[in-house]
Amino acid sequence: MALDAVDSSLDGVRRTPLRGWAILLLFRAQGSSVILVSYTFGLFLPFISDDLGITPLEAGLLQGVWWVTSAVLALPSGAWLSRIRPIPLVLVSLLLGFPFLFMQGLANSFLLLFLARLFFVAFHVITAPARTLLLQQWVAPHQYATVNSVGLSQHSILLAIAVSTSALLITGLGSWRAAYFILGGFFALQTLVWPLVARESKAPALGLIRDIESQIGSPLRALRTYPQAWLLAITMFSLSATWTAMVTFLPTLWLEERGVSLTLGGPLLGFLYYALIPSGLLGGYLARKVTKRKLLLWVPALLNTGLGLAIVLTPWPLLLILLITGLGLVWVATPAMQVLPFEFPGITPREVAVVSSLVITFMGLGFAVGPVTTGAVAQATGSIQTGLVVLCLGTVLGVFAGLLYPSSSKAGSEPKFGSAPLQSNRNVP
Repeated sequence: MALDAVDSSLDGVRRTPLRGWAILLLFRAQGSSVILVSYTFGLFLPFISDDLGITPLEAGLLQGVWWVTSAVLALPSGAWLSRIRPIPLVLVSLLLGFPFLFMQGLANSFLLLFLARLFFVAFHVITAPARTLLLQQWVAPHQYATVNSVGLSQHSILLAIAVSTSALLITGLGSWRAAYFILGGFFALQTLVWPLVARESKAPALGLIRDIESQIGSPLRALRTYPQAWLLAITMFSLSATWTAMVTFLPTLWLEERGVSLTLGGPLLGFLYYALIPSGLLGGYLARKVTKRKLLLWVPALLNTGLGLAIVLTPWPLLLILLITGLGLVWVATPAMQVLPFEFPGITPREVAVVSSLVITFMGLGFAVGPVTTGAVAQATGSIQTGLVVLCLGTVLGVFAGLLYPSSSKAGSEPKFGSAPLQSNRNVP
């Protein structure tokens, strides 16, 4: 009973049940497992290159297809699949996706590895609207940012472990393929656990899906109604482009130009996540305290550009530790950013899902542009460092987008839907 205990009122859920926490954190863990297949690719790359003869441009394409697929499919998924119950949608995504994770470990050519990565991420992206719908079903509005913050810390723990140990694991096993199979087993376990934990009949906002299905009009109108959504998306594009460029090419840059071994480069790159484990919890605090919302965007974007350039140009390991830690801390603001669409005046639940999908689209584009641009410039100039510098200079776009974002908001108050609330279920946040 305690797992599902919840306080509710006519205005919505006041306290998130333990099952709600478990569902949202398990959902975040699933997303983290998918993402780490991309983020650890840079550590796998030297081993894969030796085995399959991957060129720098092909490496960029293998990383880029991951995020191009996400960018292409996120918005249609948010618009069309936001009518589908999120819990079974997530289960279908898991069942369809994990065979392609194993196929990446079996690939014997660039083309097969490319296709396996494409289909794996494609089946994951169909869950694009699920996060906002699960929040509305299970979480009290004033805890949206807090749940996102705990999820960020959990994500950081998983990624820190994976990034720090991947090279050691591959070296110890003597095979990059075996590492994929181990990850596939972890992913399969999550697939088995999901239907046991995610019990839709226990949701506090049980009538949410029925109300969403009865909504009139296309949620895509949010893209026209809320121009600030595009500014949020552009800012996330810049942060994402820097991140994947770094995790893809820094290990190779350090190995080839600085003489830093992969077994040392992995833990060094792990400093992107170490400080995020405790500090990720600050996202909820920032969402409550930062009343000028544009500060949540342009300040992290400026730090992202400056720290990215410094990391690429700095040869000293001790200073690199500080700079890489700082680049990771830039993402402390993202749980608060994720709550911003709920504050848009008059926005409805499906429109929140569409805005969230727009942000995912731009993040996907950023994650794709980062490694592809870096790889293309590196191949043209013969210097990975030059490729990373060019990429980092381009991310200043996020600073301008953040400066244009509206300053004021109802910070400190809980997210709510404005002029077009759902009428038939008063428990929907």
